[in-house]
Amino acid sequence: MVVSSVERVGLDQLDASLNPFQSQFWAKAKRASGWIAFAFRFSHAPSEAVESSSTVILVLVRRMIFSTKLAYVPFGPDTSAYRADASSLVREFSRLVRPLLPKGTAFIRFDLPWGARDSEEVLSVEGKGLRVCRESVQPEGTARIDLSEGYDAVRLRYRERARRNIRKTGAKSIRIERWLGDEQTFNTWYNVYLETAKRDGFTARSSSYIKNILTLDIPDVRPFLYVATLGQTMLGGAIVLESQKVAVYLYGASLRVDGTSPSYLLQDHAIAQACERGCLIYDFYGISGPRQRGSHLEGLRLFKRAFRGYVCYRAPTFDYVYKRLPRFLYAWVEQVRYKSHRRR
Repeated sequence: MVVSSVERVGLDQLDASLNPFQSQFWAKAKRASGWIAFAFRFSHAPSEAVESSSTVILVLVRRMIFSTKLAYVPFGPDTSAYRADASSLVREFSRLVRPLLPKGTAFIRFDLPWGARDSEEVLSVEGKGLRVCRESVQPEGTARIDLSEGYDAVRLRYRERARRNIRKTGAKSIRIERWLGDEQTFNTWYNVYLETAKRDGFTARSSSYIKNILTLDIPDVRPFLYVATLGQTMLGGAIVLESQKVAVYLYGASLRVDGTSPSYLLQDHAIAQACERGCLIYDFYGISGPRQRGSHLEGLRLFKRAFRGYVCYRAPTFDYVYKRLPRFLYAWVEQVRYKSHRRR
């Protein structure tokens, strides 16, 4: 007999060491976008005779329309922490957590964590109540670097493309510095970010949203903005989140001046800083997924794989449906929005 339970706990019980998106920091960051954060301890054992495994899972909830709401689990739960099939585990959690979610929650959406390194095999999630989304919220693939041997060992493994670009930009006296909070530097970087979004076709986050992330003071995750300048000209910058063991490249922006882009130099600097602070993994956060999913991210693969490392993939975004009609309408509107954005 399967033995499972879900109980609400404090956000401070979240373990961000290997997953900055399952953290008290990320819970507070998403409040600026209208999300309400909950943390739940999920315990599961395949039988009464076996000791249960448990983790704490961050669930974000936001209002859709009228009194209906959607719940969302970013990069969770970590199904490898349990001795159970992923589909049955997610369905069990969804069933048990429903009475603890705000009234009117129509479905709960999941983006599972990354799978095994250098394997295109991802978990297959299927069964009653589960619906795979046409488009994923989070990328389905990522490039990562093992930092455990230190920065010097990591840099020796860079591909020639990365080394060549780092030499080229380094010779032009481009400075990489950490942003220390002054308004003018942030605003200048944000304008570069808007130009990059327009050029590359992604939706820019608001300045207030990004500044909120950069100024949060929550100990489980630390945000850093590194900016690149040439003389008095801002060339770009990169935002990196660091937990105890993982550094994640979250947002970036860059301009080309005299044929020079600071992107490679910025990443090299961020990797060096992550090594210095004891991180074990540097996550470039986003390349195209397996079987041509997320093909709009294919252009990032060449850049991010220039630093070598390895790739990881995960299952597409999926929902566990409590109320079918609100979920159907939300998915339809969502698909129209995605198509409109791609055409633009």
